[in-house]
Amino acid sequence: MKVGFFALCMAGALVLAFALGRAGAQEGPEADKAAAEMEAWAELAKPGEKHAALLKSVGTWTVESKHWMAPDAEPTVSKGKAVFTSLLDGRFVKQEFEGEFMGKPFRGIGWSGFNNATGKYEDVWIDTLNTGIITMTGAETEPGVIGYTGSFAGAGGVEMTMRSVIRKPGPDEQRMEMYCTIGDVEMKCMEGVYTRAR
Repeated sequence: MKVGFFALCMAGALVLAFALGRAGAQEGPEADKAAAEMEAWAELAKPGEKHAALLKSVGTWTVESKHWMAPDAEPTVSKGKAVFTSLLDGRFVKQEFEGEFMGKPFRGIGWSGFNNATGKYEDVWIDTLNTGIITMTGAETEPGVIGYTGSFAGAGGVEMTMRSVIRKPGPDEQRMEMYCTIGDVEMKCMEGVYTRAR
């Protein structure tokens, strides 16, 4: 994963260097094309309206979480705290969560962003319940609501499809609902109510 990411970064840097070299060494249509490529790259790198909306989460939140282990089971309820910070000049938002799960300490870290190139929201999550990395992509389904989908290898390597819905009813409240599908059965497996700390 790290090697792949490093290679991607290097490839991007080489493309930029190549375009800059062409723009500086040539004139006419080729120089114009290289300049247009550079302008396109610059536009992709700019934080915009979607990024500004994600930044509204920056701050400290108290969290009440519910977890369901089976469709007909009663949920377990726990409390936690989440701190959201801005990364890379507002291009991404990082969440650091601390709470408990089934009476044991639980920590998680997430990164969220909006990819200008694909027009999709992207989310990455890691936590102390496993050693896997959960990645999800999403889109705004209505104002203030983002729907994400992804998959994850659970216990025994069984592939689990995941769907989450993030709602932001107001500046001081966020709600996250997670739905898990194993086989053909989808169930609500988690819910988090975030309230901005005062």
